[in-house]
Amino acid sequence: MGILLLNSDHKIQSALRENNTDVVTLLVPKDTLLRYNEKYRRNLPKRIPILLKKYGKYLTTTKRLGKKAGKALYQASSGKENMQRLNVRLNTGSWALLGTLALVHGVSRCYLFNYLLWLDEVGVGDSIVNIMNEGGPTFHREYRYILHLNLLNNSIIRRLECEPAQEFYVLDYRDWFDF
Repeated sequence: MGILLLNSDHKIQSALRENNTDVVTLLVPKDTLLRYNEKYRRNLPKRIPILLKKYGKYLTTTKRLGKKAGKALYQASSGKENMQRLNVRLNTGSWALLGTLALVHGVSRCYLFNYLLWLDEVGVGDSIVNIMNEGGPTFHREYRYILHLNLLNNSIIRRLECEPAQEFYVLDYRDWFDF
């Protein structure tokens, strides 16, 4: 009788910050695009890193957008004719962070991009940016997306772990000086 050895410790590893950018495609509802003027519409792809910087910490702490851990939520659409393809030139880090946040929320990257546009449109950023980011780093140092499949207990969990976990030990210098 022999021994069967199975190795599941395979991984793909590459640099997060590369000198080049890749062209990726996002689907955006046409009615969303029509709300913006032509100049702003052309600059939408360039806003992804800005939106991630603005809402990254917020997305790690807010209630998850999807309802079921085993499914990804996609945009509601009455057909392809109502969606517009948007080619985006992004660096690897922005694409990876957008993907990680989308995975943990149980939604597609396209859905999350549209959600970020909506947050910005309704002015959520104006109310949270200073509170979430003032005096501290915009992003956490590390993100870990964990998909936990427990076959014996018949459960699935999507989880995001961030470092630092919950608190940014930040000194508020405004208390020291009279402004």
